[in-house]
Amino acid sequence: MTHHAIRSGLLALGLALAPLSFALGQEGDGIDINMDALKNRPTGIQPSAPEAPRPAEAVKPAKAKKFTGRSVMVLFEPGSAALASGAAIRLDEIAGQSKGQRLELKAYAGTEKQSASDTRRLALQRAIAVRGYLIDKGMDGTRIAVRPQGPAHDGQAPERVDVRYLEE
Repeated sequence: MTHHAIRSGLLALGLALAPLSFALGQEGDGIDINMDALKNRPTGIQPSAPEAPRPAEAVKPAKAKKFTGRSVMVLFEPGSAALASGAAIRLDEIAGQSKGQRLELKAYAGTEKQSASDTRRLALQRAIAVRGYLIDKGMDGTRIAVRPQGPAHDGQAPERVDVRYLEE
């Protein structure tokens, strides 16, 4: 925009508002406004009292599902996350009997001599392989928790996934 266009617009605005400012500024127009009285006049609206702080609502922690004591061990070859044929047979039985059951997959891999990240990664791959197989067989994936553990410290087979049944 040019200065000329801006100036023309301001002039037009001033001309449009001139009758209004003229009417408001005249004495004896029938409207007497005492501005000092308006400043101190009560409005009838009282400010609300500040709310008392509410007590913090207790957040209920998610209830941990208890282990029923029933579990099935699925074995793996050392260093592998591929399901063996014997594992598939066991998992078929689990999927056939436990469609609505909550399960926890505790996966173990490796030895203490291997790095912690490598053993947990392999354990996670095994748990995901078992979970994927069970989902393919019709189980609800939201009812299967995956828990990669790394090396086993319980004296049992170190290359395994424990399929643990949880209470509802």
